[in-house]
Amino acid sequence: MASILERLEYWVNKNPQKLLYAFLDLGGRETERYTYESFLQRITTIAGHLRTVHRFENKDCLLLAYRPGLEMICAFFGCARAGLIPVPVYLPGVHGFQAALNKMAHVARDCGAAAILTNREYDATLETHMARNGSSGCSPEEAYVSKLKRIVTEDMRSAVAEERFGSSETLFLQYTSGSTGSPKGVMVTHGNILHNCSLALDHSSPVGVSWLPQYHDMGLIGYYLYLALSGGTTYGFSPVDFIQRPALWFDAITKYRASASSAPNFAFEYCLRPGRLSKETLENTDLSSLRCLMAAAEPVRSGTYERFLQTFQPLGLVPKHFYVAYGLAENTLAVSSYGRNVLSVSKNGLGVRRVRATKEVSEISGSQRIVSCGRPLGDIVVRIVDPDKHVGLDNGNIGEIWVSGKSKCLGYWNNSEMTERTFHARIIGESQQEDGYLRTGDLGFVHEGELYVCGRTKDMIIVRGQNYYPQDITAVQISGLTAGRGEGCRWRPAGD
Repeated sequence: MASILERLEYWVNKNPQKLLYAFLDLGGRETERYTYESFLQRITTIAGHLRTVHRFENKDCLLLAYRPGLEMICAFFGCARAGLIPVPVYLPGVHGFQAALNKMAHVARDCGAAAILTNREYDATLETHMARNGSSGCSPEEAYVSKLKRIVTEDMRSAVAEERFGSSETLFLQYTSGSTGSPKGVMVTHGNILHNCSLALDHSSPVGVSWLPQYHDMGLIGYYLYLALSGGTTYGFSPVDFIQRPALWFDAITKYRASASSAPNFAFEYCLRPGRLSKETLENTDLSSLRCLMAAAEPVRSGTYERFLQTFQPLGLVPKHFYVAYGLAENTLAVSSYGRNVLSVSKNGLGVRRVRATKEVSEISGSQRIVSCGRPLGDIVVRIVDPDKHVGLDNGNIGEIWVSGKSKCLGYWNNSEMTERTFHARIIGESQQEDGYLRTGDLGFVHEGELYVCGRTKDMIIVRGQNYYPQDITAVQISGLTAGRGEGCRWRPAGD
């Protein structure tokens, strides 16, 4: 069975002293770093403690609850080396503690977590919150989480005799956001990661800069897994530090000559706001090293995409290296990429799930501009399907996006019924893909070979036979923009 550890060890043997990971503070100073060799030593130590000291058994699930930093990545690989299944989770914090704790408890119950791995800082924070709420009565969620053993991996420093533990086909569980239902654990395999990695990266020895959350697929897989498996280097920092000081993003790209970085639409919009980036920051910014600046994770607005390119092209951003992608955790990460075109289509046509390009000036007021998500990557197959009748649709029709290929994950943990319905769908009247298709729940269409995403099947609002997309209504209500300003792709969290 293929393993990401074999790929990591290949790079350790080839470039043992090359920098693999570095983590930065708000001022851009390194607080942690690992070479390929020192990282392998660290994860070997953690794996040994998990199996020989704590006596976890093969395929046990362990929650990863860490403040942003490299210890979570060490714990992730340590679990994999020990034949255990890591489960990254969103941290309950000061704001919305109870809701986040409820979600953590649901994840812990669903996967049957054997323990929580964490670092000293967050372990103390969680203990404080539990104690503070204890006087008013402990909720069932708090009671459940409090009973789980918490293990601080930073305390695992002594060497443990090297062993080769049994491996698990499932590398880790990526839980969905739960915005449209209970969070579900996507079973991501070693093979999924290796296949999708080979498609997602288009240059050798990548240098990445990422502030994306480490518990989310785009940050974890895209920058802490893929770059390690490609012989690259990742410079990371906290999402909170990006919000406090967005200049840190551009400073790091410039200083380390980054070749890859990614962000959701809001981040590009955030950096375009007056006063967010100082004149000095812009004068010292050089984005010419970037081979990939990817917009994903949420609907990409054509106006944001075009204004960001216009603003930063004079600072070295090459237009062909700034593009839009689409993916989801159920397909490991990426489905399509390199989207750069903006298509103007009739809003009335979208309302009846038909695509009609608009080119005349007189049609502008009744049009919507959508950013392409590019072409399907490698051997990934994308089909547009009627979500109710399960029949394939021709180009020019809007339907649900169905996907097949080796990046498609095993299914949902402990949920065979939903796995069968979501991961093994069949198109009526056609010769079938051997393992069926993944139903993404996203609506879209193909135009001139490129994928465009319109919205979610569950979010669609139907009024008098017309389909309306919530993001457009939100744009009108909140931003004061006309619906004609349009939406683009989304690289969404799994199962939204």
